[in-house]
Amino acid sequence: MQLAAFASRYWPFANGSGRILDRFGRDIDLGSGERLARTSDDFDIHVRADDLIGRHILLSGKFDRSVVQILLDAARAGDVMVDIGANVGYVSACFLKLVERSSVVCVEPQPGIVELLEKNMQPFGTRAQIHRVALSDREADLRFRIDETNRGASKICDDGDLLVPAIDAALFFAKLERVDLIKIDVEGHEEPIFRAIGPQLERLKPRAILFEDQGTGAGGVIGDLLKARGYAIFGIEKRLTRTSLAPVNSPADCRFNDYIACLGT
Repeated sequence: MQLAAFASRYWPFANGSGRILDRFGRDIDLGSGERLARTSDDFDIHVRADDLIGRHILLSGKFDRSVVQILLDAARAGDVMVDIGANVGYVSACFLKLVERSSVVCVEPQPGIVELLEKNMQPFGTRAQIHRVALSDREADLRFRIDETNRGASKICDDGDLLVPAIDAALFFAKLERVDLIKIDVEGHEEPIFRAIGPQLERLKPRAILFEDQGTGAGGVIGDLLKARGYAIFGIEKRLTRTSLAPVNSPADCRFNDYIACLGT
């Protein structure tokens, strides 16, 4: 078990360390509750020891780092990123740590997680804003289901066991003066957000949008909406030794979990 943790932390390839932990590190007992982890990018982060994301960061110092790098490669000094579904703030912290003079607007509604997000953004001071809400295509209290073993899989759904406040993403973005990058990871609620912010994308013209899609939206409804506004869609293809971008032009191309939309390419 210790070998799995060592291998994942010092894994020499671009991808694969997470799979080592998922396969061989499941029985490593890290306890429960809040822990402070040191990341491979040389910053500390508060996580839950009994949560999938927390376990990965505690054991390897990172979580899905190659996908985060795709976003960082699109970043420039002074950029503003909106992080929708920020979770504990790992992506935002990487961005703030590594992109000079950058700032983030974090959106996270999940109880027990947003408190960790607030702690993790404190070292960055006024460069980070946090909104304890969900974004959707309307203002309402929406049902939300928590996944106790993988808080990153918690989501808005009809059979959720608690209510979270949601605000209209169109109104939220209308209040922003500048957005250079967007990250959206909301476990299936991406389409309502994209529909709502469509006109604001035309105004703000963010350079790149990183989003998760476990269906075919990137090559369908979401892709059509983005292409109409000048974006090209790419799937993020993770191989052992490299991470590359594959063009997405139809639902048949949607074989990935993560995508990036790039303006004017």
